[in-house]
Amino acid sequence: KYLRAPEIYFKILEKGKDKLVRLGDIAEVRFGIKTGANEFFYLKPVGMTVKEVVEISEKNPDALIRVKNGAGWEGEIEAEFLRPFLFSLKEVEKYEIDLNLLKNLIFNCKKANSQQKAFDYIKYGEKNKVNNRPSTQNRTKWYQVPDQNISHFVSNRFLGERFGFPLNFNCLVCDVFFIGYFINTDGIVGTSLINSTLSYLVIEILARKTYGIGVAYIYGPEINDMLLVKPKLFLENSIKKISNVFFKMTKRNILSIFTELGFDRSRPIREQEPNPLPDRKELDDIVFDELGLTEEERKEVYWAVAELVKARLDKAKSV
Repeated sequence: KYLRAPEIYFKILEKGKDKLVRLGDIAEVRFGIKTGANEFFYLKPVGMTVKEVVEISEKNPDALIRVKNGAGWEGEIEAEFLRPFLFSLKEVEKYEIDLNLLKNLIFNCKKANSQQKAFDYIKYGEKNKVNNRPSTQNRTKWYQVPDQNISHFVSNRFLGERFGFPLNFNCLVCDVFFIGYFINTDGIVGTSLINSTLSYLVIEILARKTYGIGVAYIYGPEINDMLLVKPKLFLENSIKKISNVFFKMTKRNILSIFTELGFDRSRPIREQEPNPLPDRKELDDIVFDELGLTEEERKEVYWAVAELVKARLDKAKSV
């Protein structure tokens, strides 16, 4: 990381010597759920949306929901055993996970009695020997997926030119992603801060780029080593401002980093003045103010992020 890091990175480390913290020191990061039998556990609602299933479940957990799996089975299962499930990056458009975009539910059953449809579905799984697979047979209850707390944020493992760690309070997440939740830190504030351009600079420096295809890979170690300003340094009025700004961001799509920072990727980055989107600049300025960055240093952060991403993408294009 020290070979690829631009000069502004070291300036930030110097100015933020007592103000920066590793994400892994204030949050727990873990893999999403690995079911071991996706065609059994992943279910699609029939005749309704995932969001409608959630609304029904909140009102009547015993309501029967018609669903189908990837193996051709279709039938009814009680709403209480069906949870909204993030399966693909295509379902992530905004800075907050949107139930309206989710296509899948996950069968999430801890106990079912013989009078329930969920019990029949478990028996169907056993008939098809789902319980004998290496990934399910060692569980105490083969049909119970690993526990997953509702997370504060989600991290994709692959970065192109879109950066973002969406807020998540609504759904369980598959193992294409990492999830994280803050400890002794407000989840909204923490998630807001890791969506600042400062964190994007750090993650671009840390990310693995060994495949030459333009995609940066980030796993647990890189996510844990991401740097952000210590949330406890912000006064109450700043905390409110951070949350308000980020909530505005959650209403729009995550855009290309070049659009977010106001650059034309087809032109040399240094020949352009950074022109970040208003909400992004508002969030970044709160972070930059705490670090005491000058106006020129703030521009350097934007130039550096855009140049690093552009170099990664251009190298892949040349290959």
